[in-house]
Amino acid sequence: MTLALTAAACTDSGSGGGDRAADAGTTSNSRETTLPEPEEFSGTDFYGEPDELPDVPHGTLLRYQPVENAGVENATMWRIMYTSEDVGGDPIAVTGVVGVPTAAAPDGGRQVVTLAHGTTGIADECAPSKATGGRATFAMGPFLDAGYLVAQTDYEGLGTPGRHPYLVGESEGRGVLDAAIAAEQLPDADGGDQLAIFGYSQGGHGALFAGQLAADWAPDFHLVGTVAGAPATELPLILAAGSRGAIAGFVYMIIAGFNDAYPDAPLSDVLTPQGETELDAVDDGCTGDVLGHFAALDSSQLLVPNGAQTEPWASLAEENNPGNVVTDAPVLILHSAADDVVPIALSGILFDRMCQKGQVVERRVYENGDGHGAAAPGAVADGAAWIQQRFAGEPAISTCPPAGG
Repeated sequence: MTLALTAAACTDSGSGGGDRAADAGTTSNSRETTLPEPEEFSGTDFYGEPDELPDVPHGTLLRYQPVENAGVENATMWRIMYTSEDVGGDPIAVTGVVGVPTAAAPDGGRQVVTLAHGTTGIADECAPSKATGGRATFAMGPFLDAGYLVAQTDYEGLGTPGRHPYLVGESEGRGVLDAAIAAEQLPDADGGDQLAIFGYSQGGHGALFAGQLAADWAPDFHLVGTVAGAPATELPLILAAGSRGAIAGFVYMIIAGFNDAYPDAPLSDVLTPQGETELDAVDDGCTGDVLGHFAALDSSQLLVPNGAQTEPWASLAEENNPGNVVTDAPVLILHSAADDVVPIALSGILFDRMCQKGQVVERRVYENGDGHGAAAPGAVADGAAWIQQRFAGEPAISTCPPAGG
């Protein structure tokens, strides 16, 4: 669930945007609003949020700048800042990265892929768009090679003010979709109306929520499918296992993220006074630092016994479980049986739930696969091939057992 794991595993303003985003200067979220021209940023603090966010629709591109030394030859890479909304409905600024292929766009505009990245941490320094070289663009390669317009969000609170609401599905999903909307407003973007979503680890969780939200949040897109690799899911089980060594750091990031998104969820319900004191460690360094910090502590002294099973924490964990909403677009779940970070059983529970609800979903298990990070490149390749089939109009299969079988 870390960037290190997923990376090892894992201009003329306003001239792009295709037919939908270019018409009458509107964004692609169906709100007829004349937008300000995005700024081609030349200052030194790209991530400094404007003193006042403009009153514009979510997904509005605010600023962009070229990404230097991105190591990508077939696309122009842009760092972007765009508008979104937090779970309370307040406007926020979010950053990310977009790749615009250098090849000419096809008739009808480029197909769009929006990516949800794996866990990098909560601190601003952990934003993927701040990474250098291939660490910022790892999963983009196969999609750029196919000629797609590719967006990758940093998520709310990574790079921009505020704490990142880690594994808060609505926050992730909005950020993922708004990155795609904003990408179409870049120079020469020429985006069309077909969208696919890919995510791995935390990004698998975010991708699934983006897929669930797409019809309402980004209705001008036609979503063809969602790919979730090693998705972080079954949050009640993860929280219940919080005292177990290496996993502890993830639990504290969930607690911190939930408390940021839902301030009415008291920390004292789940953390002892000592635990509340230690929680600030999630803001110090990225995932490896956080995991190392909490692995060295005795979680029995930090966590309230069964605190995550009390309200409102129990309900929030359930609400932020993906797979409870059936989408018209098909879903592909990819997972290695040897995953050493996200247990394979978790996606099995997710798959069963989606099948019971009637979702068209295929689950592929790499029975002889690698660990979490090492399995990511294969998942990216398989996900890209599956998405190409969906863009081509080929029907997706479901591997759910027959009803009553």
